[in-house]
Amino acid sequence: MKFEQVKELISIIDSSSLSYFEASIDDGYIKMDKSLSRNIEKVEVTSENNKTEKVESSNTISEEIYDNFEYIKSPMVGTFYKAPSKDAEPFIVKGQKVAKGDILCIVEAMKLMNEIVAEFDFEVIDILVNDSDMVEYNQELFKIKKL
Repeated sequence: MKFEQVKELISIIDSSSLSYFEASIDDGYIKMDKSLSRNIEKVEVTSENNKTEKVESSNTISEEIYDNFEYIKSPMVGTFYKAPSKDAEPFIVKGQKVAKGDILCIVEAMKLMNEIVAEFDFEVIDILVNDSDMVEYNQELFKIKKL
């Protein structure tokens, strides 16, 4: 992906209502996350043709906000399901307070349905995967805040 294309993509995502974006591209990978509070600073970026431009950078994350988040990760490789069936309500939703022992999701591995259960009380900040997505071992599934 060329430098100008990356700048254009950043501009489009920045002006959209999306808070998170990621994509695999032929020769790389792009991940953008606007969901955390960030301090904006001006930095200089040099393109392939040595042209220097000033752009906004959001590299600095508020430590207080960052420290309050944790992640629940997949204990296995498999298919993620947010509900017990297609017609059923999801086990948990964004913003929900979850109690220890509540079912969070199902990860299907080798035709076995494995219920993932909360090990402590927390609030769901974000659900990081979609229903029926393939997940890897140790992949972040939920962004949470312990209660």
